[in-house]
Amino acid sequence: MANYDCCVRTNYFHVKNPDAFRNFMSHVYGSEDDIELWEETDNDGNLVFGFGTSGGISGLCDVNGDVDYNSYHLFIGGLQEHLCDSDAVIIMEVGHEKLRYVIGSATVVTTKHCEYLDICALATAKAADFLGDPQWATRCDY
Repeated sequence: MANYDCCVRTNYFHVKNPDAFRNFMSHVYGSEDDIELWEETDNDGNLVFGFGTSGGISGLCDVNGDVDYNSYHLFIGGLQEHLCDSDAVIIMEVGHEKLRYVIGSATVVTTKHCEYLDICALATAKAADFLGDPQWATRCDY
């Protein structure tokens, strides 16, 4: 059995309160490594943030710093609270387990919505469209 190896990073996005967002992110933990938080300025000189990690994002630590392994949904909810209404966070993940599973995904988060996109499902749907066969399907893992 092989290990699943992945990395995660986001686009750059605007938040309502940078200090509150930094505090929130200090409670986010990764499955294998610390979360790196990046700050830049956009073309208008406004502060934007991005983050990433080697390994996945597991969720949030509680107020005592204890890891809660079922808190990914709390992490997403926290992002939604900090995000500006006119912006989106795109969490991109790529990973593999040997060559049996090669994964690419994006989770799109806005203040009101969150949707997971899988590259295999998107590519399969596009191939079905190209072939003119909405029932066409394939297997992408082994």
